[in-house]
Amino acid sequence: MGDLKHCYKCMEEYDAELHVCPHCGYDENTPHNPMYIAPGTLLHEKYLCGILLEFNGEGATYAGKDISTGKKVQIREYMPITLCTRIKNRSTISVNYNNLAKYKAFMAEYTELNKSLARLRNNQNIIPVLDMFAENNTTYTIFEHIEGVKLLDYLKENAGELSWDQVSRIFPPLFTTIGILHNSGIIHRAISPDTVYINDKGELKLCGFSVAAVRTVNAGLEYELFKGYAAPEQYSASSNSRQGTWTDVYGVSALLYRALTGCMPIDSVTRLRHDNLHEPYILDSRLPPHVSSVIMKGMSLSGRDRIQTITELVTQLFEQPSDDEETATVAAIQAAEAKREAASRQQAANNMPRLQRRNPNQPVRRSAPPQPQHRQEPVRERRYRDEEEYSYERVSTVDKIKVPIIISILLIAILMIIGVFVYNIINEPQEEEDPRAKRKSSTSASEVVDEDSEITSDSSGDIEMPSLVGRFFEQTSEKWAEYFTLEPEYEYTEDYAMDMIYEQSIEEGTMITQGAVIEVKVSKGKISAIIPDFKDLTVAQYKIRLEKAGIPEDNYEMVEAKTGNGATDSITEIQLDGEKVDPGTMFNNKAGKKLTIYYVSAKTVNGTTAVYNESYNDTTVAYNYTDTTTVASYYEEPTQQAVWTEPPTQAAYTDPPAPVATDPPAPVVPDPPAPVTPPADNGGGEAPAE
Repeated sequence: MGDLKHCYKCMEEYDAELHVCPHCGYDENTPHNPMYIAPGTLLHEKYLCGILLEFNGEGATYAGKDISTGKKVQIREYMPITLCTRIKNRSTISVNYNNLAKYKAFMAEYTELNKSLARLRNNQNIIPVLDMFAENNTTYTIFEHIEGVKLLDYLKENAGELSWDQVSRIFPPLFTTIGILHNSGIIHRAISPDTVYINDKGELKLCGFSVAAVRTVNAGLEYELFKGYAAPEQYSASSNSRQGTWTDVYGVSALLYRALTGCMPIDSVTRLRHDNLHEPYILDSRLPPHVSSVIMKGMSLSGRDRIQTITELVTQLFEQPSDDEETATVAAIQAAEAKREAASRQQAANNMPRLQRRNPNQPVRRSAPPQPQHRQEPVRERRYRDEEEYSYERVSTVDKIKVPIIISILLIAILMIIGVFVYNIINEPQEEEDPRAKRKSSTSASEVVDEDSEITSDSSGDIEMPSLVGRFFEQTSEKWAEYFTLEPEYEYTEDYAMDMIYEQSIEEGTMITQGAVIEVKVSKGKISAIIPDFKDLTVAQYKIRLEKAGIPEDNYEMVEAKTGNGATDSITEIQLDGEKVDPGTMFNNKAGKKLTIYYVSAKTVNGTTAVYNESYNDTTVAYNYTDTTTVASYYEEPTQQAVWTEPPTQAAYTDPPAPVATDPPAPVVPDPPAPVTPPADNGGGEAPAE
């Protein structure tokens, strides 16, 4: 065998003459996102950086290897994408002067968080912090390689759920760890099946720590929330939405709900509008009623009414109530469920079209668009973080009593049900986060309910048309592609967000043939929008601002300014039909005209710097690659001194006990020097104002 090289995905060594890793199948020619570190980069002279694993508003996580010990690691890089960029073909991060204060503040919080985690490195239920150092104008944290799988994947492999006996055996150490974190002043804010791992020993390990701004909407960084597990107070950055230990209590309770029922909880934003979350005991009567009741208390929408601490939650979960208390709890759960079902039926009756209430047998060919209601903007979430939304069937107490009676009827149609079941298994979409549980069915001989797709079919193969209004077209068309095809007609509308369906050609509840073509009207965006302000924004940031304002990319173009008058990559002027328009002006999307947005490139400023545009995730970002030293550096690279390092290793490396070391200060970023005024160019451009 010849020379060896590392696979940048699994970090194993293989023959240098090969281009595809024989261990994991990774192709070394796979392109990487230029916004992040190139695979093969050596950090701190000892950590080999591999491929990008995941990222959020705080930073990015890479596969890695400590070449001094040969151990696999995970490398976390502080890189808030909305505040900085990466210099072309280099690992160094460039921070815009206008964002420097925020960048430094969040980096200090990031450093303190990981220093606190480093003190807890002996805790068996937290991914240990091995090292921390400053380099490339940012801070890196080295975590131990995670052995095991996400709890979400583990649940899928175990029929989608766990029993209470299993949960009560493997979860207590995790509860204790969360209590220790709270005592150390750390609130996780992202407890979910995606941030909890389980190894082959059955031990749970918690990861996914980030600064608070990433776990709260509109708190200064691009946020990342876990649908179904984020508490209501995380959807608002106002002072009235206080967060604390009770925020993690909501996440833990939602995690228990998912693990015990096999169903992802309804997200808290939807519950605030209409709370129809069923108690776990209703979904699985094997669950102790008092446990079901405690979980619902832990998922209370009001932070004040919710269980306040993890200790209180655990105490109530493992208390053994008396028989009378257990009976009373069951009665209360059933009464609450009956009340909820009655309210749902009343709401359905109120929402029924007036014509249909007068004559329910009269078919309706086309659904009228619903009256505009108070809608909440959908929360932006990473696709790899979303768990497929579950729908679950309601099983009343009466149904349970009648089960022995209807068994004889079901036996007649058992062959039909088995055939439909096998068909669904064979044709089930294999999505990354697809629920694996199908439980306690109330199906009869003539109907089968597909929980994953919310589609009801009868024995003839026809399916019941679901409601598509209010859903996003792209996601909906992919989700139900095997049942029917959507034919979109795009129009501007003031009442619906971009890409949202607001009318369908076939009424909800109508039986259709599988594979039918459904005509839908899809919102192309708002008819009119207000041009947002571009002050202190880069080109990439302003594109995001335009999208939020409701101006699609087709309705504007970015043009390099002929003369420089402002900071590099900043917006200088907006024109419409050759006339200057100011921010705050109303723009008509249907007029068929385009906004011309002029920006300053590095070449425009001093004629010595080239601008390279890279496109990723549908966003084009300008990277400034400086050829000379005439442009002022707004951010000085901190001293490359390790904040916390492992003790010297020996030939036979064993994991030493946690070193007792004083916590060094966070990387100190000196105040930026006054910008150097570049010489005026031939175009008469002025120097950027300080």
